Amino acid sequence: MKNLLTMSVTATLLLTTNALAFDFSSTPRKLSAHYVAPAQAVDTVKAKLTENGFTVLATTNIIKGHDVITITNDELKATNSYMATLQVSVSGSEVRVQNPSYLGAAYLGDNYNYGKFKTTVNALEKAFGSLKGSTQKADFSDLSDFNFMMGMPKLKDAITVKEGKGLASKVTGANKHVAYTLTLPNGLTLVGHKLRGKTNKFLKTLGQEKNAQILPYESMVYGNAVQILDPKYYLALSLPQLSMGEFMEIASVPDQIEKDIKRAYK
Repeated sequence: MKNLLTMSVTATLLLTTNALAFDFSSTPRKLSAHYVAPAQAVDTVKAKLTENGFTVLATTNIIKGHDVITITNDELKATNSYMATLQVSVSGSEVRVQNPSYLGAAYLGDNYNYGKFKTTVNALEKAFGSLKGSTQKADFSDLSDFNFMMGMPKLKDAITVKEGKGLASKVTGANKHVAYTLTLPNGLTLVGHKLRGKTNKFLKTLGQEKNAQILPYESMVYGNAVQILDPKYYLALSLPQLSMGEFMEIASVPDQIEKDIKRAYK
């Protein structure tokens, strides 16, 4: 009886371990843009993330019932890029977090190999207990040169929203349009912006409230210039299963996002 009990416990532990483990030994054909975990309270999520090496930069209410926790760690900051942060959406039904492997493949180009962010993924697993891929997926081979369709913006097609001196000082102090700032190792400043409520409604229009973790929208301060990823690129990258019809439904949103971000630098 004792042996049977021991075997049962061991089997359960093995199954649990296997369920939590991501295989980085080979590159998958497709990657999920986000991971999904069981529902947990916001304070519980923040405590677990902190225990596993993450720094919580902000908690932002994106849309009703969806709080987004912005996190970073040393591995992410070392990229000196937009993926220095990850966004974690907490709702009553589940937790969603951006997949660092997906973002790495999109943002880092030749500097990325699958498994580069294994440490971060393992820390997320430890924090949440279990992770599974979302249905929002893209081909790994497409991510480094991603765009929605031919002629649409790519990563390189960043938009300069403001030029001038002292731009970082406009957002690092008290600014009602800013959720957080993060100074990167190379001296650039990454800024998370609070968009207007009517701008955030595009998630409801698309039926994508569950993917609130694609916000806050970020800008990067490069000395005397501020840039953002073109929203036509970032939204398509973050929700790669969008159809042309759905994309057309939110045709005005990219311009709204750009206008919202400019408010912070006046």
